[in-house]
Amino acid sequence: MRSIAKHLGVSAMMPYKHFPSKDHILMELRLEAFQRLTTHMRRAQAVAQTPTDALVAVSQAYVEFALKAPNDYRLMFDAWEFENYAQISADFGDSISREADSWHVNLDAVTAFAEAENLAIDCNFAAHWLWSSLHGMVQLHLSRKLAFGMEIQQLEQIFSEKIPTSIRAFSQK
Repeated sequence: MRSIAKHLGVSAMMPYKHFPSKDHILMELRLEAFQRLTTHMRRAQAVAQTPTDALVAVSQAYVEFALKAPNDYRLMFDAWEFENYAQISADFGDSISREADSWHVNLDAVTAFAEAENLAIDCNFAAHWLWSSLHGMVQLHLSRKLAFGMEIQQLEQIFSEKIPTSIRAFSQK
């Protein structure tokens, strides 16, 4: 906290006039990072020409964000002590929904793709598959565990090409 305050040019106690604890400061930073991810994903989705392009663009935006802002990404997804969601909800109210907005962009992209392709799939499942696949790829890279012959850029390129085919494979038809 002292180094943060020093960086901001304020006293070490100043942040506590606005936040009840260090966890509250971290949560606000976490929510702001999620908002930046959401904005990045929405921009990618908005310029896409087709639902297929949007699906791929949203996925690429997710990975791109993580690679450009790894500290934000770690803050967003790594475990931390303030994991009591009842307390988080009580303390942060509706603003906590910012944490889920990027997930909803992902779900919207999958749903629009499935509707355009007339796929009989569980979009929630497909969105979870995509979200967890992207997250796993990024986490392996950030933890330096993606060490068996492929760089994340290679893996992400191939993965992006296969996303539409993979989601089509979930079809019940």
